[in-house]
Amino acid sequence: MAQRVHSQEKGRDTYHHGDLHHALVAAGMELARSGGAEAVVLREATRRTGVSPNAAYRHFDSREALLDEVAVRASRKLAESMKTSVARARAEFAGSDPKTIATEVILSACRGYIGFALMEPGWFNVSSAISDRAMTYLYDGASMPSGESATHEEPEDGPRTARAVLADVLVLPEGISWAPSISAEDLELMLRSMLYGFSVLSTVGALRREDHTQLEGRLLSLIRASVAGAIKQ
Repeated sequence: MAQRVHSQEKGRDTYHHGDLHHALVAAGMELARSGGAEAVVLREATRRTGVSPNAAYRHFDSREALLDEVAVRASRKLAESMKTSVARARAEFAGSDPKTIATEVILSACRGYIGFALMEPGWFNVSSAISDRAMTYLYDGASMPSGESATHEEPEDGPRTARAVLADVLVLPEGISWAPSISAEDLELMLRSMLYGFSVLSTVGALRREDHTQLEGRLLSLIRASVAGAIKQ
C-alpha cells in the first residue's frame, strides 16, 4: 500500500517516489473490478487516492492511459488464474499416462480462464476491452508511456498472458502427438474463441442469467472430448 505523508497544503495528502502512480493503478483496478472498463475514470481514481487531478495528470495524461495500465494488470491476473489451475492439474495427474496428463492440463487452463471470468467479471471485461496500444505492452513487455514496466509487480516465471498459457499447455509431452490434420495453433484458436465467447456471453451476454455451473461443466466436457480425440498415441 502506498505511504502518505502530510503535506503543507491544507487537507491534502501527497505521495512520494512513484507511490501515487501505483495508488492510481490500484484505484483503477478497484473501479474496474466493480464496474468494468467503463468505470475506470481518472477523476474518480484521484478522488479515491485523495489527490488533486493535477497531481494525477503528472502520471497519466488521459483516462485512456490509466485504462491501458489497468487492462494490462487485469490481463496478467487472468493468466495467473490459468497458471494456478494448470499447476494443480499437473500435481494431481502427475502419475497418469501422457494422454491423460495432456488432456487434463489443457482442460485446467480452460477452467482457470472461465473461473476468472465468472468470479471477476469486471476485471475480465477490462482485459477484454484492451486497446491496441496496451496489447503492445502486454505481449511485448514494453514500458507504458508513463515509464512503468508492463510487468511491474508481476511474477517473472512462466507465461504472462492467457494466449501464452494456452500455447504452453498445447505442447504435448513426449510419446504423443496431435492428429495429422490438427495443429496446436488450430486448437489454440478454437479454445481461445470458445473461452472468450462463453465468458462474454456468461458475464454480459445472453447467458448471463443462466446456470453457469451447469453450462461451464458442459463446455468443459466438450473441450475434454475434443482434445482427447485430437491426440494421437
